[in-house]
Amino acid sequence: MFTPRPTVPVSCLRRWVHATSPVGRCHTEVLETTSRKIGLSWLAGLVCAALPTLVAAGVPRASVARPVAPSAGAPVADPAVLPAADKPAAGEPAADEPDADEHGAAPGREIPEHTRAPAHPDCNHTVPLWEHVVDAGEHLGGIAGRYGVRRADLLKLNPTLTNPDMIRVGQRLRVCPSIAPRVRKTIEVAVQPGDTAGGIAQAHGLTVSELVGMQRGKLVDPNRLGAGQRLQLIVDGGIVPEFLPAEVVVKPAKSGGRRAAGGARARTGVSAQLALDATNTFVKRPHLAWGTGPTIRSIERAVEQYNRRHRGAPQVHIGDISKRGGGTLQPHLSHRAGVDVDVGYVLLGADGHRTRFSGVTTTNLDVARTWALVKAFIDTGAVEAVFMDYNLQQLLYEHAKGRGASSDELDELFQYPRGRGRSHGIIRHWRSHQHHFHVRFRS
Repeated sequence: MFTPRPTVPVSCLRRWVHATSPVGRCHTEVLETTSRKIGLSWLAGLVCAALPTLVAAGVPRASVARPVAPSAGAPVADPAVLPAADKPAAGEPAADEPDADEHGAAPGREIPEHTRAPAHPDCNHTVPLWEHVVDAGEHLGGIAGRYGVRRADLLKLNPTLTNPDMIRVGQRLRVCPSIAPRVRKTIEVAVQPGDTAGGIAQAHGLTVSELVGMQRGKLVDPNRLGAGQRLQLIVDGGIVPEFLPAEVVVKPAKSGGRRAAGGARARTGVSAQLALDATNTFVKRPHLAWGTGPTIRSIERAVEQYNRRHRGAPQVHIGDISKRGGGTLQPHLSHRAGVDVDVGYVLLGADGHRTRFSGVTTTNLDVARTWALVKAFIDTGAVEAVFMDYNLQQLLYEHAKGRGASSDELDELFQYPRGRGRSHGIIRHWRSHQHHFHVRFRS
């Protein structure tokens, strides 16, 4: 008599593939689909039952050094290797998953292609125009960082702002955001025994200086908080209605209109290939080194500036950009429109010549050269965002601060130290970017 065999949980298949393959995530999908199509769930069941024995017997497991993912506000450990038993931060890959950093998935555009408010001509028909009302404790760099733009962008849109160091509470500033504006509200926080200004600030996505500024002179020394003391904080709520997805999408006119993110309109310009004969650049996959003309020129300018200032440095390792003509590029979620590029961190010693994006720790990261490389990309003036691991972002922040970067520049460029959950600045955290950083150029 035939007895139906029970199906096997997908999680079991994932454990098997992840335990044996450095690219297990790709293979898992194939195995799941195949087992369902040909009815071999019974075979997968045997595999899952034997998994502990096979792994214990020495079946190789993919293993890559990973930076520490401490809780918010905790110092970065040294060296930065994530113990398998540690629980990863929210949004991070689980410790027993294979390293996905070779093809780390960068987020899509934060502002949807079609918003409830129409795109504005002063924003190149890409996003609606927004008016920011200056609050207590704000300065121009922090305001620029709030919307993921540069101070120069704000000055261009606000020609009457002749002195960027003299902005006043209540002043209105025009901005074309890269990060969606959010509803702002004032809350009152009662200080509890053991609370610190840094802990309270980070819990609400703020810096200590922002917290102090919000007190309008009433907090003289942030290191001396008393239990029961009350603080006024201005915090973010949800995205403002104007920047939510449009309820009815209207197709743009053939002339002008908004550029589709990764769609056919966006791909028409993916026709320039990064130079392959440059002695200072290593292109990992030449057939995926295609981008728009402005993107390719910006990459070449950034590499040229970096090499001019750091002669004798290891080659700049360039990962995927797009395929010729653009379009979907598996396993990436982005890299479709010729405006995204993966770049390797600069490492010390022999590790600097490693061509695979792997093995980055706080002990082999060349912080000075990595910051110079990231800054060279930002200095092109064409960068929309740089995605990297939050803990490595902290190292670059501290280095830049130590080299004399102003608070205006730090607040403009860095998400750190507001916490990885706060979308702020040009340089932002995104999962699976422990071993390379991702540069997105403006469309």
